Amino acid sequence: MSLLAVQGGATGTGTVTILAPVTNTNRTLTLPDETGTLITSAGVNGAFQSMQVFTTSGTYTKPAGLVRVKITVVGGGGNGGAGDGAGVFGSGGGGGGAAIRVVAAASVGATETVTVGGAGATSSFGTLASATGGAAGASGVGGAGGIGSSGNMNIGGGGGGAFPSNAGGAGGSSIMGGGGAGTNNSVGAGAAGRAYGGGGSGGGSATGGAGAAGIVFVEEFF
Repeated sequence: MSLLAVQGGATGTGTVTILAPVTNTNRTLTLPDETGTLITSAGVNGAFQSMQVFTTSGTYTKPAGLVRVKITVVGGGGNGGAGDGAGVFGSGGGGGGAAIRVVAAASVGATETVTVGGAGATSSFGTLASATGGAAGASGVGGAGGIGSSGNMNIGGGGGGAFPSNAGGAGGSSIMGGGGAGTNNSVGAGAAGRAYGGGGSGGGSATGGAGAAGIVFVEEFF
């Protein structure tokens, strides 16, 4: 068990020391000669209070008092491929990639440009994080998933499904959820991506489903 030692200074300063077990190092917090709140229960890392969500491109404005942010960026899903009308069905589009990054508020500009990619396009949050969109499906070949960059975690989207027997391939998933379901209608169109960044499924003799647009959201800690 650790013990807590509090010591006051002659000038109004003080220290609070957690006396750790023998095998560890003491941890000391030095308090200045100031009045008011010196440290909050949230600690120096801040506590989650709010989130800004972008489903279309826009501008992020940094709020006053921000300590840090967690940024999640998802690229757009790829479009599903069209079938050739001669027995070859379209394959699914790839899911959008994703990047997740936690940064201190000092690294975030007063404003940051937010780009939300449409089908197959890249999403980004300034220069701090970005993720490419999934590739479109082709006739018999599923689209590759996108990939995140500059994140603490960079995640690839799921590849689109190649067409199985007598059906269009399913769209690839993003971290937000699934792509369009495969179709078994030889003359029908593919299904659109369901979740943000989900790929569209392949069509029969008609066009493939549209890939879903990406998303950017910023979790704010104060």
